Amino acid sequence: MGIDRRQTRALPGGGVGMAPTLIERLQEKRTDPGARAVLYVALGDSVTQGCMQFGATEYDRVYHAVCKRELERRCDGAIINVINSGASGDTIAASRIRWDRDVFPYKPDLVTILFGHNDAHGGEAGLKGFAAALDELVSRLRAETEAVIVLITPCMMMRHDNANIAAENRQHVPAFLRLAEEKALAQYVACIRGYAAKNGLLLVDAYAMWERMEENGADIHARLSNGINHPDAAFHIELGEALTAVLLSGG
Repeated sequence: MGIDRRQTRALPGGGVGMAPTLIERLQEKRTDPGARAVLYVALGDSVTQGCMQFGATEYDRVYHAVCKRELERRCDGAIINVINSGASGDTIAASRIRWDRDVFPYKPDLVTILFGHNDAHGGEAGLKGFAAALDELVSRLRAETEAVIVLITPCMMMRHDNANIAAENRQHVPAFLRLAEEKALAQYVACIRGYAAKNGLLLVDAYAMWERMEENGADIHARLSNGINHPDAAFHIELGEALTAVLLSGG
């Protein structure tokens, strides 16, 4: 692929080594089928799990499945295995209990982190804990794995009542309207953007994609499959393609 960029990583004893890039690992697996499997762990909440409209989960068109197919296609048939570690309703702080089960045992080559949709309900008071959990996770990934780490900002969420909200989800509407009024989600987006910039991490800015959508005249509620906080399948495709582009240019 013509990419020669490597990530530095801490070594036992305090030294620094050069970790192979994701592209190099894919090339290794393509040329040597007996090489260790290339593993991608997608960590996050219901969006990562693949939740769409009420009662429907999409495993084939969720963004990390899209990215897997695009990487395999654009890397001449290399194989990548995806571990879907998304859990509906989760926050990054609550996900700590899953890290040693759903992330680290796989020794991943790639980890994407997409939280914020549920975390934002903690408001401004929750930002400190959110940032601390994010830093703890990234620090552990850098110390214990050779993974390429990509942060993904959350998608926009509902601002007003709309026809896409199922009757079964009506009880959640007041909390999300309050969240929109307080503009809390934007604060979590800013936290993620700032952390990525400060720590030299790759970033896929999904929230900015929604901002551009809105600037171009789109009604964001038409792009929320459940009318509240789950992007539609078409956006998952866009997000998967954006993630692929970031990885091919910097991973």
